Amino acid sequence: MSNFFYTLIIYPLYQIIEVVYRVFFEICKNEGISIIGVSIAVTLLCLPLYAVAENWQQIERNTQKKLAPGIERIKKTFKGDEQYMMLTTFYRQNHYHPMMALRSSFGLLIQIPFFIAAYSYLSNNHDIIGKSFLFINDLGKADALFSIGNFPVNVLPVAMTLINIIAGAIYTKGFPVKEKIQIYGMALIFLIILYGSPSGLVLYWTMNNVFSLVKNIFYKLKNPLKVFWIMMSIFAGFASVFVFVKMNPFQASPVILLAVMIITAPIWLRGVHFIITDVLKDLLDSNKKRTGLFIFSALSLAILTGIVIPSFLITASTAGDYAYIDNYTTPLYFVYNSTLQCMGLFFLWPAAVYFLFGKKVQTGISAMFFIGLVLSLINAFCFQGDYGNVSPELVFTEHKSFKPSMMMFLINSAVLLGTVIFILFLFKKRLFIAINALSSIVFIAMAGLSFVNCIRIQNDFKKIEKNELQITDIKPIINFSKTGKNVLIFMLDRAAGYLIEDAFAECPEMSEQYTGFTFYPNTISFGSWTIQGAPGLYGGYEYTPWSMNHRRDIPMQEKHNQALSMLAFMFENEGFSSYVIDPPYPNYDTTPVFSFFDGHTDVHPVEAIGKYSDIWYTQNNYEKLPIKSMLIKRNFIWFSLFKIVPPVLRSAVHYQDWWSSPTATESVSDFINRYSVLDFLPKLTAVNSDKDCFIFFDNESTHDTGYCQPPEYTPIVRGGVSEVQLDLIKNERWKEDRGFHGLLASLKRIGEWLEFLKENDVYDNTRIIIVADHGSNQTSPLFDGEPTEKRNLEWFNPMLMVKDFYAAGTLKQDDTFMTQADTPALAVTDVLKNPINPFTGNEIKLLSTEEKYKNTIISFSKANAVRSTVNNGYKIQDDDWFTVTGSIFKKDNWKQLKVQNDVLLEE
Repeated sequence: MSNFFYTLIIYPLYQIIEVVYRVFFEICKNEGISIIGVSIAVTLLCLPLYAVAENWQQIERNTQKKLAPGIERIKKTFKGDEQYMMLTTFYRQNHYHPMMALRSSFGLLIQIPFFIAAYSYLSNNHDIIGKSFLFINDLGKADALFSIGNFPVNVLPVAMTLINIIAGAIYTKGFPVKEKIQIYGMALIFLIILYGSPSGLVLYWTMNNVFSLVKNIFYKLKNPLKVFWIMMSIFAGFASVFVFVKMNPFQASPVILLAVMIITAPIWLRGVHFIITDVLKDLLDSNKKRTGLFIFSALSLAILTGIVIPSFLITASTAGDYAYIDNYTTPLYFVYNSTLQCMGLFFLWPAAVYFLFGKKVQTGISAMFFIGLVLSLINAFCFQGDYGNVSPELVFTEHKSFKPSMMMFLINSAVLLGTVIFILFLFKKRLFIAINALSSIVFIAMAGLSFVNCIRIQNDFKKIEKNELQITDIKPIINFSKTGKNVLIFMLDRAAGYLIEDAFAECPEMSEQYTGFTFYPNTISFGSWTIQGAPGLYGGYEYTPWSMNHRRDIPMQEKHNQALSMLAFMFENEGFSSYVIDPPYPNYDTTPVFSFFDGHTDVHPVEAIGKYSDIWYTQNNYEKLPIKSMLIKRNFIWFSLFKIVPPVLRSAVHYQDWWSSPTATESVSDFINRYSVLDFLPKLTAVNSDKDCFIFFDNESTHDTGYCQPPEYTPIVRGGVSEVQLDLIKNERWKEDRGFHGLLASLKRIGEWLEFLKENDVYDNTRIIIVADHGSNQTSPLFDGEPTEKRNLEWFNPMLMVKDFYAAGTLKQDDTFMTQADTPALAVTDVLKNPINPFTGNEIKLLSTEEKYKNTIISFSKANAVRSTVNNGYKIQDDDWFTVTGSIFKKDNWKQLKVQNDVLLEE
């Protein structure tokens, strides 16, 4: 029952707070300022409610003042039951009930749901842990600015209380002592409650008190609304300019639109007043009509976003995608959950606001909700857009742009504007019969769609067996030959080359596992993102960003697929069995699309990510983290919002996966999904192939990392770095670095797998290349000189380790200049008789150092420079290009290239 009320009442506020935090963080990149931004937003949202509360409190004060003499006489004259009866009669004669005294507490009561939502969000916000702000060392802990003996003194809660008392003193000037005691008492109660709480939460509540103080000062001004509008207009003007510079125009559009509305408030408020008093006069004069229209519209919006759109999404995929997820069996649970959220967001909270205000405000709200409902239906069903497939977690699997075409924008704008004008015409002409008819048709249609879709979902679900959706046994997915040759390429996503030496120094016993390997520290990647770096790693120099830009005969998507499949096809053509495990972004999708491998009977693409995490949790006695269900429950309402807004605003709604804040739980879950594959590598490996074997294995345990427990570096599933025995880590620099933990965990598990290969006599006859697509960033530069303005150079240093057939001896180091695009040539040299790229007809061969220098043209563009051109794009969007010669660790060896129309102007 508590979960029911939390989802219905608190969770809509939780998501509002989360989005406000993310908006401020995207603008200012500061956790403390983002918390203050949340406090500002909550204060502004509550201002109308505070105005109502203030009015009620003043009515209560006036009533108490008026009744006080009569109450005093009755109390002096009568005692016991007679006093009670006389007081009851006196209250009834004056149309008053003692329960009305609660009106004086309304100002405090409206803050409680927001406080609970803020407490829930900030207590679980992984972003603020370990982050400092002003004098606060860690927003995730109590400030403990100084100590008295062994007792830590938290300054922020004390400051919060003093500000609260000052605000209360200003507010209650001239009020009865009873009200002053109530406010001061609440200030002390919050001091006790929040004294040991995380500084981020106390900062939020402190700023609430600051803004409350400012609000109380405003109440003392002669024209508080005018002064407030002027200040808000100035702030909105600066904010709109700032976000326009900092963010994509489509993503900044809601902020800019809000700023325009604030600045032009007096104009459109006059327009709103005219519409309410003239165009909507029929609603204004009839409480029954406006209340009925509001209830219908709000309920219909909740049904549309909570049931209709989510149920359509489930039926468009399969019920199995949403069945037996974590602790939830039926897909209908997620429809139920989204319905509760939408009932809270579109009905419960709006109804609470609606019934607090007078008939003019109610008329505006009623008409606004009805118009919003009609426009939402038009956007959802007439302007759906083509955004590709959606995963069960409500993530778009194809990296398409959400920006509509100019024609789509103009048509949509014209239709929506025409619809608004038509609805207002119906109101003006008092054609309420037509409005009621339209309302009834819409409601019946949505109710019918909801019922039919839910029945379909349940029927599909009944056909599914639980064991069909879960892997309960680990079977081999790759094979090695004991008598022939094996070539293994292991890509560790984001494994930084500059960490390798420290990793082996931290765990020197690994050197005995990696016998015969040579480490190449002076290795460069051609991009700092997987979507740029992986094609060259898989396909060689023909698939580096610069080279792909100059092959305009096919789209980038197809060139990417060629890179992923090139080596597998080459080895298959010469009699090898090829295995491709978790290739990155196949078909430019985040979910595996392996259709480009069709027709190749001895090429075996496999999806392994996340397939074995359930077994891993069970075998390691951990309760599975309910991440997938959490994401579905959170994102369903966002997907519905995405569908009902105009296409021009969908980019803003979807921004960075629905404006979600990363949590420690999500991070650990992603890590386990990848790490479990490494941990089970011996069980996933067979050694009985009657053919030579080629294996290309991608794993992201070094990308989606988590804290691990030394000396074995096993994942910390519950808790964070505080649970790690840091004293067991020798290297001070990397003790709390998750990337270092993830790299060591990956190298340890791969090292154990190498021992398995040795024990099964398939190590010596295997050529092994362990390589990364790119490096990773560090707060303090490791390279000689400062990082470039565009991108830190650490991003371009991937790991590269190579073991040739029958190589032996301890791990060696070679400072030869290498690139990730050398990987295919390292794999095929002296193995394939005819190493020809089947797509271009060009030979794959090792390049000399000078040849590499000529071909080293590095893209400093962002990932979206590639993704935004999917399907209709043939090149990466123009950006900065660099080259490097000699040691990549000396910034002077890096040079920015001058490029115009894809031609180098200066080498």
